[in-house]
This record gives sequence, structure tokens and C-alpha cells, in this order.
Amino acid sequence: MPDDHPADARHWSVRPRTAAPSQGASTAVQSLRDELVKIERRIEDVIHQGREAFTEDSDPYDRATVAVLRLAALFEDSSRYAPHLTVVTLDERRGIVTTRNLASHSGCGAMNSEIFWRIVTERLPEAIARIRAANDS
Repeated sequence: MPDDHPADARHWSVRPRTAAPSQGASTAVQSLRDELVKIERRIEDVIHQGREAFTEDSDPYDRATVAVLRLAALFEDSSRYAPHLTVVTLDERRGIVTTRNLASHSGCGAMNSEIFWRIVTERLPEAIARIRAANDS
């Protein structure tokens, strides 16, 4: 059966690892900054579209979910990012991870939309601003 779809096989092939910083790859701080920009763009778009558009089956809701997923992932890569995320409290980390878990495991229907809106539009930007300030100095 695998021979029936050779193009699909290329899509799922193992890819080479990213180069080490000594070989021109970005440092942990630069990679963190790049990721924060991606997260912030999603959050800004959510805020721009407004609370009225923020419903479970909407684009802003999906963007908010991805922002939370990506931010939570930074805390999971502790060997790379932990030293750069110390300004986020343990309670905040738990809140981010819990929100991510609800979104990814229980489904967005398990979340209170108003609380989710406030997390994404108020709490995440505050945490990201502190991460930036700590790493831009």
C-alpha cells in the first residue's frame, strides 16, 4: 500500500535537525523573541476583532487558542527557555498550561468564553510584556 502514494511519503519523511547556534541557528533568546512576536500577532488580531466576534466557532477564538498553545509550549521546553521565562510566576504558568489543557484535551466548549477572553486579551499580554522586558535588557 505505501507504494500507492509516493508523494505522501515525502511529506512525512524525517527532516534534518535545525543547525546549532554556532552554525548560524538563532539563540534561545532570539528564538523566544520570534515566537513571542507570532503569539502577539495572534492576540492583537483577537483584540482587533473584538469581544463580540469572540465565539467558540470563530476565527478569533481559534487564534486565541493557538496563542495559548504556543505560549504553553515555551514552558515545556525547559532546557532551552526556562532561564528566560523566570518572570512568569508559577501560578501564571499553571493558568496558561491549564487553559491549554482545556483547549486541547477537553475542547473549547469546556471553557468559559468570558474568562478565556480576559486571559487572552489581558493576562497573556501582561506576561509577554514582562518576558520581553526581562530578555531585552
